Amino acid sequence: MAPTAEPASAAPPRRPRSGPPPGLKNLGNTCYLNSVLQCLASTPPLASFCLASRHSNLCKKVFPNRDKECAFCVLERQIVRQLRAEAGALDSPGKVLRSLPLFAEHFRWGRQEDAHEFLRYVIDACHTACLRIRKRLPVVTANGDCGPEEGRGQGSCMVMRETFGGALLSQVKCLVCKGESNKTDEIMDLSLDLLGTSSVGDALTCFFKPEVLEGANKYSCERCKKLTSARKQMFILKAPKVLVIQLKRFDGIHGGKINRNIEFKEGLVLSDFMYDKNQDPQPVYNLFGSIVHSGFSQDSGHYYAYVKDAAGRWYCCNDSHVSLSSSQDVLTEKLNLPTPMGMAYQVPHVVSP
Repeated sequence: MAPTAEPASAAPPRRPRSGPPPGLKNLGNTCYLNSVLQCLASTPPLASFCLASRHSNLCKKVFPNRDKECAFCVLERQIVRQLRAEAGALDSPGKVLRSLPLFAEHFRWGRQEDAHEFLRYVIDACHTACLRIRKRLPVVTANGDCGPEEGRGQGSCMVMRETFGGALLSQVKCLVCKGESNKTDEIMDLSLDLLGTSSVGDALTCFFKPEVLEGANKYSCERCKKLTSARKQMFILKAPKVLVIQLKRFDGIHGGKINRNIEFKEGLVLSDFMYDKNQDPQPVYNLFGSIVHSGFSQDSGHYYAYVKDAAGRWYCCNDSHVSLSSSQDVLTEKLNLPTPMGMAYQVPHVVSP
């Protein structure tokens, strides 16, 4: 979604829930929040982690006198409640909403917000909560949990980065001396421009397309000691276990929305964009969630989500209303309005953190 994770021979993780998820009450323009929560609860590695209460148990040990829950504790409680709800149940995101400042200080109750922006704030806030624990526990046990015996590592303290984190390599290669300059950036998602594209595949190709630096944009080569022509290109250095893709449908300047049809598929192969093309296993992803926006601008309209359960069934989660759907519905939800804003893919052969 190795850089992808475990070898292809590893057993795929179990999805922790089969059957329809509970509906979530709309507490006043909270459709963006509900859609994100449905997708997070359907993210297999994160759902399994939360069901085991691995963060909250550790958080209580590290901060026994804390009188308020941290952002990750709030999210964990919400995800567990959704996963354990009976079919046809109706849940409320009230605790998450009341804790909104823990996730995004500038978000306000009752105001429409951007779903992707909220997702990023949730991931960042939970990762920050994990880092606070890691600072208090400088070593980690052999099974990955933080503890006093063994060397520093990841496990419970870094689950968000282990689930959603990847890395891009930005490479500039001088066309004269062939010298290279490489820069690595950690990512939690991919945001794709839609200009001149008709599919997610096209958008990915454009994102990773090499650019020639010449003329007024020549490269200052340290080896050549002068401005030279160069080739600049992005590669995937480390593919995440769970890949979140944002389709940039909103015009940042004029605030309008790009409603053009953008094709996407249930399967996604990223091997063409990897820095190490011989890497084994290659990152092959399966779609398990999609967030859709109905409306003309990011300040208005309505969000809902499609999620896949453990048995491979799709459900449309529209606030309190949840209905059985199909992959065909998910993939064709792109004619005029509403339009998919983003999607989440998972590598099928990974072991939950």
